[in-house]
Parts: sequence; C-alpha cells; structure tokens
Amino acid sequence: MNLFVFFGVFFASVFSVSVSASEHPLVGSLSAQSIRDEGAISLTEALALALHTHPLIASREGDYQAAQGELKAIRWARFPTFSVNAQTIANSAKQRSAAVSQPLWTGGRLSGQVDSATASRDMAQADIDDARQIVLTDTVNAFIDLERAERKAAIAAANVQEHQRLYDIIQRRVEASTSPDVDEMLALARLSYSKSQQLQFSNARGIALAQLEQLVGLPVPAIVPPQPLALRYETFAKLQLAVLAYSPQLKRLTSQQSGLDADLKVAKSALYPQVSLGYERRFGELLFAQEREQIYVAIDFQPGAGLSSRATISAAGARKRAAAHNLDATRRDLIRQVQTTWRERDLALLQVSPSERLVAATSEVVDSYLRQYRVGRKSWLDVLNAQREVVQAEYTLVEYQSLLLGASYRLAILAGDLPAEILVDPLG
Repeated sequence: MNLFVFFGVFFASVFSVSVSASEHPLVGSLSAQSIRDEGAISLTEALALALHTHPLIASREGDYQAAQGELKAIRWARFPTFSVNAQTIANSAKQRSAAVSQPLWTGGRLSGQVDSATASRDMAQADIDDARQIVLTDTVNAFIDLERAERKAAIAAANVQEHQRLYDIIQRRVEASTSPDVDEMLALARLSYSKSQQLQFSNARGIALAQLEQLVGLPVPAIVPPQPLALRYETFAKLQLAVLAYSPQLKRLTSQQSGLDADLKVAKSALYPQVSLGYERRFGELLFAQEREQIYVAIDFQPGAGLSSRATISAAGARKRAAAHNLDATRRDLIRQVQTTWRERDLALLQVSPSERLVAATSEVVDSYLRQYRVGRKSWLDVLNAQREVVQAEYTLVEYQSLLLGASYRLAILAGDLPAEILVDPLG
C-alpha cells in the first residue's frame, strides 16, 4: 500500500512541474482589420505588416504549437502509467483493481520517440522562419515592382507629353510645307508607341499593387520611395557564412536528420525486450491463491512478424541517407542563390553611377537636336531618336536602382539581418 501511495505522489508532483514549464514564445498573428493605415506606406512598414498579419505564418505557428503539444505528450511516456479495472468473476463476485506501471528499460524506444518529437518541434520552428522568409521576400519584390512601375509610368507620361510636343511642331511644319509628310507620320508612330508604353506600365503598377495589398492585408493608397539598404557583410564569404548559419531550410533538414536518427533508434528497439516495474492492488473478493497486492517486473518482447523489424530498420537507414543528400543539395542551391543575388547587386552598384551620368548627358540633347534640325544640321529622325535615348536612359537607371535595392533586401532576408523596426508589432 505504501508503494502505491508513493507512485501516486510522485506522478502528481512531476505533473505539476511539467505544467509550469515555460513554452517557446511565438509571434502572435495580428488582425488586418484592426490596423488603420493613413497615407503612404513605406517598405519597412509593409514588411512589418506582412510579417505580423500573413496567414501563412499564422498557420506555421499553429503547426509549431501542435508539435509542442505532441512532444509534451510523448515525454509523459517515461513516467508511471495508472490504470483501474473492474470485473465480475466467479459466483457473481465483483473485483476491482488499481495498478501502476513504470518503464525501466525499453531498448531506446522511449528516448527515440522523445528525440523524434523534439526534431518535429524543431522542424516546425524552422518552418515558421521559412514562412517569414517567403513572405518578406514576396513583399520586397512586390513593393519594388510597384515602385519601379510607378517611376516608369511617370517617365512614360512625360515621354508622351514630349512626343505630343514634337508631333505638334512637325505637324505645323508639314502644314507650312517646310517638312515632308513622312516626318509627321514618323512622329505620330513614336507618339502612339509612347502611349502604348504608358499603358503597359500602368497595368504593371496595378498588378504589383494588388500583390502588395494581398501581402500586407490592407489597401495601399500610396508608397514611400524605399531607401537603400546597407549590408553588414563587406565580403561575400562573410555573407555566405551568415546565410548558411541562418537558413531555415537547412535548419529544417538538419532537424529532419535528427528525427530520422531517432526513428532508426525506435526501429532498433523492437529487437530488444521492454522491461517495466509494476504494482497492483485488488479490492473486493479474491479468487483462490490471489494476493491482495503484488509488485512485479514485466518483460514484453514483440519483434513483429517474420523479419519485419529488420526491414523497418533498413528503411529507416535509407531515409536517413536520402535526407543527408537532400541537405547537401539544398546547401548548394542556397549558395548558388546567394552568389546570383550578390552578383546582381555588384552589377547594379557598377551601373547606377554611369546610368545617372547618361541621363544627365542626354537630358538636353533633344532641344539641342531640335535647334540643329531647324537649321538643317540634323534630321527629324535624329530628334526622335534623341528623345528615345533619353527615355531609355531613364528606364535603365530605374532598372539598376531597383535591382540594387531588391538584391540588397533579398540578401539581408537570406542572412536574417533586416532592420529591427520590421520585427516590431505595427499596432504598437
């Protein structure tokens, strides 16, 4: 009887300690309806909103909580199991019994199950970080696409106005019979093409705006032009190390390998007997030779049908080897991604300044060519080509500036090195 009370007190004390244990904190999912957006939104604000309101992240957080609960449940398998039984025996006699059983040795089954559940919990945590990377990258791309489309749309609108001005000039000259009709037709064709470009960029803006609004969960009336982002890592080698150390994909695959090691351990435990210590007490009438209470050691050995245990061990080992190859492939793909983005950033850094100088150099060429055209030193085609070169230089500058901005932010996201204000609750 004293041993039975001891097991009960021990079980209750462990349960109280386990309930008071702290859990891993999670970022709460915010309601988009509770956010009131007034005026233009910056890239930092858009990233913070997407990070705290996107349902993909909330879904992954739910998976983490479920994995945490499963880990708690499996850890309890190490502690005593209490059972109660009531039955009617010979001559309508009734008997009740209470028993408690404590595993002593399981051949690695219990520890393997705990390790497997721990790996699943760690994989769920890595999935949260992976979802954050996905949402942040998509938001950066949508925001920069929107900003690029707006700038190009503004350039296209100015280009339409300039082509309209040139068309009016040549139209008057054709009416005055000082220029041939072909010049007017050429000017009209360029004007029509400039209007077509304006419509294309307007459509691109609408698409990027819709994508951004879906990511942040709010209407976006306007955006603030994003500011350049300086990377903390001066060399590619340092950046690559930071990306590999932070990568949620690699962390998930590493945790998966740990889980497969644990599954292999559980599979091998089937080759060994399970030993447990038990205590049972009966209440009511006893049968012949039955004891009121007993302490026993139980041995349970269930190797499975035929050679199924060996086959299970072999399958677990094969999955472990496949996971190792998958980890190596993911690491290589991540390095390739970092290399490509780093080279895009280097290219943009080298091209931004020359593009700015080109825009400045060509900005006054049209008026100069127009004056020379009036005195016969330039053709009308030269004037129109000069206008096209100005606009093309402006488009090129926008492209390189957007490429530099996007590559810098994507590298920062890969390295987990975004500004701290992005991680702050936007409602706070």
